[in-house]
Amino acid sequence: KNWEEDKISAFLTVEDGYCVNSDLANIKRLYDKGVRLISLTWNYENCFGFPNSSDSAAMSLGLKPFGKEALEYMNELGIIIDVSHLSDGGFYDVADISNVPFVASHSNCREITPHQRNMTDDMIRILADKGGVAGINFCSDFLVPSGGDGESKIEYMIKHIKHFVNKGGIECVGLGSDFDGIHSKLEIKDASMMQNLFERL
Repeated sequence: KNWEEDKISAFLTVEDGYCVNSDLANIKRLYDKGVRLISLTWNYENCFGFPNSSDSAAMSLGLKPFGKEALEYMNELGIIIDVSHLSDGGFYDVADISNVPFVASHSNCREITPHQRNMTDDMIRILADKGGVAGINFCSDFLVPSGGDGESKIEYMIKHIKHFVNKGGIECVGLGSDFDGIHSKLEIKDASMMQNLFERL
């Protein structure tokens, strides 16, 4: 309806489910306040599970029992599950348990930029098969290919976008700039410059 009326829309999200504190009632409280997406973890372990890590053993850890229960409840309520920041093991648990599409709101392709915050090709295919979306993160740590100069550039965004399209289809990729959470040198510094990406694409 808002699209048809040429309105800009947004909905409330929570990054890091720490505030849920192992209580499903807190998820319902967030829902009642209008929250419609929760990133299960941020950079630290919480009641849902474990974050991405450079330690392969830690990366294999999945959701905690409460996390699995909460995921089913979020599906039931209509809160979107966000796997950005989640461990690989947690990602696969979400893929197995969730019966609705989920997202990686600000994650890139590990094949291009081998950072543990990024998604493997297998993850991209699973996300796409579930009807989910990944948002390109503009942070240079997750964007710049090996051998790149360290600056967040449009050409690197396009590499990741094309890779997502090739592995998961055009419907599985969006933009997840992370403007409020990154400190990179950015070719696209804010939303007013987004047309530069569209023109290059």
